[in-house]
This record gives sequence, C-alpha cells and structure tokens, in this order.
Amino acid sequence: MTQTELTQCLNLARALDLVVSSRTINGVLHVYNAAGQAKRWDSFVAEYPLERLQAMVARLRVQ
Repeated sequence: MTQTELTQCLNLARALDLVVSSRTINGVLHVYNAAGQAKRWDSFVAEYPLERLQAMVARLRVQ
C-alpha cells in the first residue's frame, strides 16, 4: 500500500466514523474507534480495504 492509499483509507475511515485516531506503536500503525478500541492497521485494512471504504462513502452520498 502506498502512502497515498494509506492516507486515503484513513481519511475515508474517519469520514465514516470507523476511526477517530491513529498512532504508531513500536513501528506498527494502530487505529482507534470511538470506543477507544485499538486495531492494528493491517487488520483494519484487511477488513476495510480502500475499495470497500470508497463504496461505503459512495452509498452514503446516494442516500
């Protein structure tokens, strides 16, 4: 994943309220949801790849 794709994913995830913050711990990016639960970036992006996040935002725009 390129830096641009990572930034795009994070921005979309924030817009969808899936992620409220992120930080790097020992060189590993972690994202946090509104409840404060952390998830490793590789795990998050496996569940929500860029294409899925884009589709979710597109669906919200149609509604």
